[in-house]
Amino acid sequence: MTESAKRSRGPGRPRDEQNTERRRRELIAAAYHVFTTKGYAAASAADIAAEVGVGYGTFYRYFDSKRAILDHVVDYGIDRLLSEIAGDVFEPALLEHEFTVEELIETWSGAVERMCHIAESHPGLMQAMLFELPGIDEELNTRILGLGGILAATVGRFLSRAVDSGLLRDDVNTEDVGWMLLALTIPPVMRALQGGGEAERRRYVDTAMAVLTPGLRSMAAPD
Repeated sequence: MTESAKRSRGPGRPRDEQNTERRRRELIAAAYHVFTTKGYAAASAADIAAEVGVGYGTFYRYFDSKRAILDHVVDYGIDRLLSEIAGDVFEPALLEHEFTVEELIETWSGAVERMCHIAESHPGLMQAMLFELPGIDEELNTRILGLGGILAATVGRFLSRAVDSGLLRDDVNTEDVGWMLLALTIPPVMRALQGGGEAERRRYVDTAMAVLTPGLRSMAAPD
């Protein structure tokens, strides 16, 4: 190599970090699309690279394997879920609000509606989270259960405010109720994936709350 070429190349100049991060984000977004349309098991690193329009070897400059990018795809999917499900419902300022039982019911009902909307607009994401990803390995199972725990604890804190206000009975564990409410979102989501409509979803929510409300309402709370 000539002296001028060495000077042009520079002394081991690193790849531009901004371009590297951009390419990583492109590959993660592409993997999300491939996994949620083709399925994780059937997808390959070559499929992901082709989605971006780069060579097969480019994928392996950023990720060691298909499994290695999956963790990033799960984070990407979780961010989408949380942004659509939670919205600003659990903002700290709202936790100071004196919620009525009816408002709590409406909050849960709204979360069900948003979950079903995701199932209808992004069925691949919901199918992956419910059916395919939990069976891949124990590490991923732990992460998904951990997400459920975070959501249940958040709902539990939300419900604790209602207990403190005397609206909900104080002899139930609010985090357990949080897990219960999360579990109750699954049937309407599965029905949405099967093509169930709004009327069916409304009937389910009404039935669930007819069962839950008497069991959670404090005897001192107004009807």
